[in-house]
Amino acid sequence: MRVFNLNISGSCYGLLLGVLIVACVGAKAQDGQYYASVAGLETLLKTEQILLADLKNYVDMTKQSLEMFEKEILKIEAEHQMAAADTENYLTNPVNAYKLIKRLHNDWQKHEEHFEKAKDHLPQWKTKSNFLELPNDKDFEESALALVRLQKTYNLDVSHVASGILNGVKYGTDMSWSDCLLLGQQLINVKAYNQTKAWIEESMRRYNVETSKAINDYSLDFMEKLGENLMKTGNTEEAMSIFRSLVLKDPKRLSTVSKLYDNTYILPEQYEEERDYHKTEEFKLYEKVCREEITRSPAELRHLRCRHYRGVDNAFSLSPFKIEEINEDPYVMLVHDIISSQQAEKIKELGAPRLERSLVRNTGGEGSLLRNYRISKQAWVEYSAHPYTEKLIRDLHYATGLQTESSEPLQVANYGLGGHYEPHLDHYTSVTAEQSNRMSTSIFYLSDVEQGGATAFPYLKIAIRPTKGTVLFWYNLHRSLDGDYRTRHAGCPVLKGSKWIGNVWTHDRNQDVVRPCLLYRDHESSLPYEFVK
Repeated sequence: MRVFNLNISGSCYGLLLGVLIVACVGAKAQDGQYYASVAGLETLLKTEQILLADLKNYVDMTKQSLEMFEKEILKIEAEHQMAAADTENYLTNPVNAYKLIKRLHNDWQKHEEHFEKAKDHLPQWKTKSNFLELPNDKDFEESALALVRLQKTYNLDVSHVASGILNGVKYGTDMSWSDCLLLGQQLINVKAYNQTKAWIEESMRRYNVETSKAINDYSLDFMEKLGENLMKTGNTEEAMSIFRSLVLKDPKRLSTVSKLYDNTYILPEQYEEERDYHKTEEFKLYEKVCREEITRSPAELRHLRCRHYRGVDNAFSLSPFKIEEINEDPYVMLVHDIISSQQAEKIKELGAPRLERSLVRNTGGEGSLLRNYRISKQAWVEYSAHPYTEKLIRDLHYATGLQTESSEPLQVANYGLGGHYEPHLDHYTSVTAEQSNRMSTSIFYLSDVEQGGATAFPYLKIAIRPTKGTVLFWYNLHRSLDGDYRTRHAGCPVLKGSKWIGNVWTHDRNQDVVRPCLLYRDHESSLPYEFVK
């Protein structure tokens, strides 16, 4: 193992350190959770640019042939050249996003181990790291789970995902054998055993075909870990092949390899204890609707129409709303081109600085909770914040007839790496006589999404793909104000792209004239869907 001889000018390095600290001071505006939004991933890309510049400077000043670092620089520079061409397109590729988090969380820790030998350099490196935004363990874990979520939901082949191919489209660079191995190791750590074997086997396959394997302690450690994980997943012959190769390269590891072979346990056939909900028919139906394996028949669609609507009081006679009926009962519709691209970008701009991790209602008590079945970030924006938000809520009134004074503030949300929201109801299932309820939901799509990210209604067999400028509207309540359980819906995982939406929930207060009750209670049709099956 090399011991690096650092002969760095204190004034030179101090100047570099000072510039970087000034550039980054105050940057830590978030507490991790970068995986939850594309905006957070952009922050990590900037962090890696700073660290890359420092690493290049370190290599230059030491004047040593640091083969591993030089290869790492070339590899990261290639990634950043692709990112520079189209940052959003690069970051909305889940494989790229995972690799970015992996490099910052795992690889840089390995670099720091080398820097431990450079006592003069380490204090400056540590000081600077304190001012940079870096992913934490949770980010790294969630980025791995996001890839698995996409793999499961859309039935993706592991070898295709590792090659940057999503549903037949090549988006980015391949994952290396060590990337796949590390992902498999992460899945073992979080007990996602059912997905582990495929990634370990893919790592083995890539190891065998890669021709330029650097022989250093770093790669030998990975070989050791690969053999151990192959043993755990029952691939004993492949593990022995790796162990033999490892001992030939480093005979001192024979004792360690022998212990691994004797003591490593094999994981059981059915490893993973999934959440009970993931075993339900409803969740399986949801995944099929996201994949568009289940759609409505022509007979179910024949009554639906597209039409122009002049709005309340004919206020839009010259430029009527473009209505597309999606479902009759419960009523679901799309209003196309209700906001312009300029409006959408401004609304995103209003919400972006205030994005925080999305929470879910605590059904067992008061307040909200952080749960991994909703991965996104959100911000609340008052309609008075800008003329565009005032126009949004005003036009919603003219398009639907509802009194929007009872609407909650606009919720701007951004879905990041594999971002999703599992099936849920928007209305409150328990309200007092004094409380109002969410009569309707309006989702304004503020961006297009290349793949995935549809709004799915499992029981209605509907999956609406996001189209920028369109609003999706439906009623959550029957006319009797009972909850309509058929409106259970979800945000399918974002496979490729950045999903921005604006949610408006309009309450039932003062809607009697617009949507009066019937002479009978009309909730029976949705009662069979009240409980998850």
